[in-house]
Amino acid sequence: MSALVPAVCVFDLDHTLVSSPLDLRAVSREMEAFVRSRGVSLPPREQRWSAPELFDLVRREAAHLTPEVLAIPVTHERRAMEQATLEPFAAETMAALKQLGFAIAVWTNNDRVVADYVLTRFALLPHLDLVVTRDDVARLKPDPDGLRVVRARWPLASRVVVVGDSWVDGAAAQAGGAPFIAYRADAAELDRRGVVVTARISSLFDLPATLAAGC
Repeated sequence: MSALVPAVCVFDLDHTLVSSPLDLRAVSREMEAFVRSRGVSLPPREQRWSAPELFDLVRREAAHLTPEVLAIPVTHERRAMEQATLEPFAAETMAALKQLGFAIAVWTNNDRVVADYVLTRFALLPHLDLVVTRDDVARLKPDPDGLRVVRARWPLASRVVVVGDSWVDGAAAQAGGAPFIAYRADAAELDRRGVVVTARISSLFDLPATLAAGC
């Protein structure tokens, strides 16, 4: 694998490299209740609104509410980051991928404060070549804008693969034309959202072999 044209493995953060009590459904419910209480109309849909989707909708339709809406996930994220724990084999997996010649990035909907705090706390930053947070993108996952940032860093990358636990990770990868490896993801939710999965792993320990096999 050429050092000049690496393959890139892009990890989600929460519930992929680290575990935390961050409850994204609780965040989205609180955001939705706030938005509705301020008179913002949400288009009817079958699937529940995710926090990133609500945030993007508010920025488009009621930009004056953006700071108040953003304060909701920030509060949850700050609380959760203090209780985060490292996922088994996270550091070892990234070290193994480096040995295989992969460049490694993190792409998270968290802000820079949370990402840097957690990655520093668990000494993961030395393994990383790029960290993409919500401060770096125009739109959050499930939008693929984070892959634009990744590809700007490695415009000649031989391939870019996304690893994550959530449908938003998979949908973002799919929209951006990158294979998605589902880590302990809810298979039924992925199916409901129409997410195509290239491979499924239940342990990060299995990721290097999965990627070496060409997934």
